[in-house]
This record gives sequence, structure tokens and C-alpha cells, in this order.
Amino acid sequence: MTEPSIEQPARRFLHICYCCADDQEVAQFLVEGLDMKQVMRTTDQYDSGAILGLDYDVRSVGNFVYDRRGPRTSPAIEIQGWYDPKPVGEPPADGLHLGINALGFAVPSVDAAIERLTALGCSVIADGTSPTDERSATLHDPRNVTLDIVEDPTLGEGETQMHHLRINVASIDESLPFYEMLGFELIARDPFTDAGFAGVEGEVDAQVASLRLPDEPFEVRLIEWTTPASHGTHPTDPFHAGIFRAALGVDDTRASYEYLTGTGETFDRPPMQVELSGTPVPDMWITFISDPNGIPYEFVQRPRSIFR
Repeated sequence: MTEPSIEQPARRFLHICYCCADDQEVAQFLVEGLDMKQVMRTTDQYDSGAILGLDYDVRSVGNFVYDRRGPRTSPAIEIQGWYDPKPVGEPPADGLHLGINALGFAVPSVDAAIERLTALGCSVIADGTSPTDERSATLHDPRNVTLDIVEDPTLGEGETQMHHLRINVASIDESLPFYEMLGFELIARDPFTDAGFAGVEGEVDAQVASLRLPDEPFEVRLIEWTTPASHGTHPTDPFHAGIFRAALGVDDTRASYEYLTGTGETFDRPPMQVELSGTPVPDMWITFISDPNGIPYEFVQRPRSIFR
């Protein structure tokens, strides 16, 4: 591992935010359908919404589930139950919508995962191969959030693992400098012509770039669509239903903010100190920065030493 750096501050994913109307129902679905483990849940109470850019108190609960590796290794899914205000909008309806489009999991058997997930109310969008040529399937969960299922035969039964975040971007060339600034490394970049994984029929002109942070294998997969063209925009409301944002662990939020603003980067808001009430996680400093496609990334002060 390279040493932490404020110049490229992100070391690992901490969590992916799944906004919904009932966090406990979604947690139960992920436990039953994908062998995730529910670890902690914040206190159900009204708190300031300032960290999310809201100038009023909100009632929102964070329910954190991890894969079998646990909190020191696995990114979490932060199931954010919005109760006041309630969620708005719908998750992206198709694979061409700009912004976060799908959350991916590695499973020992795609066929077994499909059987299990459809029994829980999921619908299959595609069953074949991913844009990086893995055996895969794409499903809509009961709340129409898109899930990618990728087969990894090295995993044993019950060993589902967080795998990737699929993001549609207007331009990979314009997006890469932002992600590399955060600390991502480009692993591969390839064109593809078969987009069955996204429910798109016929030959396409598109490309995918896979990126990874230093401390874990979880990937970001950036997809640029030329023909057919992508459409839409990533949601702006932090309580929009679906996968809205992602949190990255940094060693020092304020130092990273000061350095990056000094180089010309623009953050959504200055750092704020936040307490996760009802959890064993101490208070910490958080700030937000958005990529060229409007996807918010959260800097969370969780030094690498915590994970050793």
C-alpha cells in the first residue's frame, strides 16, 4: 500500500448510500438475498440536515450492512431511511441514465443468486456477461434499484462480496482526472459493442473504464455511451430514492479540503463535524465534493490506522 496523501486523499470506500422509505425492510432484503450482515443503525431522531446541504432538521436513519468480511474490510451499504422528508423520485429506469446506475456484487453462482433474488421480488433485466466479460446478471430489486451480479467461482456458498459501482458518465476523458485526483487508479479501459447487461438491444458504441482505490478491490466502473447516447442527470436531492452518493475514507478531511481547494477544486460544502448517534463510530469530520456528472462523494475522516 502507498502511504496516505492529502494530494490523493481517498484510501477506500466506506459506504454506498441507498436512499429508501424503510431502512429495515431494505436491510432484511440484503441479508436474505445477498448474505449481507446488518452491523449498526443510527438513532431514529431529528438531526440537522446541514451536512447534506439542507437548512432544516431531518429524520433519517442510517442502517449499515456489510458483506461477510465485516467493517474493517468490506465497504458498507448505508441504507438511509428517509422519514421526514420522505424520499422523492425513482431510481434510474434504464441502463443509459447518467449518474450512478447500479451496485454490483460478486457471488459464487449467478444462477443461484437469480433464483434467490427473484423469490424475494427482484426482476431480471439481463442474464449473460458484463461489459468486462464476466458471467453476470442485472436485476431490479423490489424498489427498482439496479443490482449487478457477477460470478466469482473462488467464493464459497454464502460469501457474497461487494464488487463495484456502475456509473454512466458524459465523458470518460473528462471524468478520469477527477477520479485520479481523489486517489483512484485506472485498471482497464475497453470499448464494447454488446450492452445486453444494461437491457440495451443491438450493437452499441460504448466504453468502460475500471478504477480502484489503493486499499481494496471494490471498483468504480465508468461507462460512456456514444451510440445510443446516454440521457438524464444524476439526482440533486439527497433524499432521492435509489443509490445517491458514496463515502470515501480519508486520513484528514480538513487537510484534504484545504489542499484541494488550494489547487482549484470546488467542494459542495466546507467540512463539518458530525456524530453518528447510536453507533460505536466516534464523531468525525465530513465534507462533500461532486464529480463532473454531479455525483456526490463524501470525504469521511477515518484514518487508515483504524482498519489495521
